[in-house]
Amino acid sequence: MARVDHIRRRTVKMFAVVLLLLVSLFVLSACNADSGAFDVSDGTVSEPSHFIAKLMYGLSDDIAVFGWSVVAFTVILKLVLSPLDIWQKVISRRNAKAMERMRPQLEALAEKCGDDKQRYQQEQMALYKKEKYSMMGACLPSLITLVVFFVVFTGFREMVGYQFAQDYVESYNVFVATMEDELGADYDSLDKTEANAEAYNAAVDKAQSAVYEHYFSPERTEKRGFLWIKNIFVSDNWQDGVPDYLVATGQEGFGMSRITGVMKDEYELVMGKVIGADEAGWGKGDASWNGWLLLPALSIALTFFSQKLLTKSQGTPPPAAGGKKGNDGMAGSMKMMQYFMPIMIGVFSLFYSAAFALYTFTSSFVSIVFQLVFTLIGKLLDKREAKKTGAGTLARR
Repeated sequence: MARVDHIRRRTVKMFAVVLLLLVSLFVLSACNADSGAFDVSDGTVSEPSHFIAKLMYGLSDDIAVFGWSVVAFTVILKLVLSPLDIWQKVISRRNAKAMERMRPQLEALAEKCGDDKQRYQQEQMALYKKEKYSMMGACLPSLITLVVFFVVFTGFREMVGYQFAQDYVESYNVFVATMEDELGADYDSLDKTEANAEAYNAAVDKAQSAVYEHYFSPERTEKRGFLWIKNIFVSDNWQDGVPDYLVATGQEGFGMSRITGVMKDEYELVMGKVIGADEAGWGKGDASWNGWLLLPALSIALTFFSQKLLTKSQGTPPPAAGGKKGNDGMAGSMKMMQYFMPIMIGVFSLFYSAAFALYTFTSSFVSIVFQLVFTLIGKLLDKREAKKTGAGTLARR
């Protein structure tokens, strides 16, 4: 009974930690449920409230190209979380070494217990406790990665919404100022005579041209562009580089980045010459693609490789009852995460902003480098330990 109680306590602790992480995930997301929505009805834009969006725009003040701000933010975030990452890897390494020590005993125990799974689990837990094997060590990295992923996603969602709103408000103010210069402050109340209509259309054409010059000014084009991507705030796929009304207001797209307080006719009037512009490679047809799908593809590949390295570092799962190779439940969970994470990253990278795809790519790249360095250090430590053990054995002889 004591062993059963111990198993129950360990199980309760595991579920409590998982529940705490999931609650934290939903609370952090719920606190920012309205992020990404910015009201532009009064011609101004409120500052973003999410701490990640604030940090991103703080970095962009010092870095002209916003894409490099994303790279810098990702590296900083990985450095800040590195103590936690190291702790996770130390647990995984300790678990892997403990499993290698326990494996002969577990295999013998599995054969001895046969199909009596309850007895096998009791004996297995007792051995885990003796060897200080942490069952949470295998799943904590993935759970914490999910929490960080959704917190960062919420921040990027607000960042993109803020940029859409800022671009439109600046364009709207340029449009209104030009219209007032051409027709006066009361241009909306002009009588709809033929002469006024001609003057009005000419003023609209001039105002749209002014918006075009402002939107595609070198400093703004440089800020939005990154390598092959025309606008990093739009997906690295077949979308146009300039968001149309449905994308800007969140009626199309994936991340609910949106502006409110503007009607479709007004948006298309102000942005008339910007949407579908045929200069600077932002034209219609194949040339209108914002990107080449490279970041989503690279993010999927690197995430899969990163998960592969993580799974390998955790060692081979313990044998199942009856002497079967591998613990079906643990092996299944590890395999599921190995494929689930790349698929999830791929969906977000493909349909959300190129900025977020760049974040996932950079994050996976840094994780792989860190894992390879940690593995190399671990092998060097193992060799040093093996030499010491061999020297001690020879001395005793």
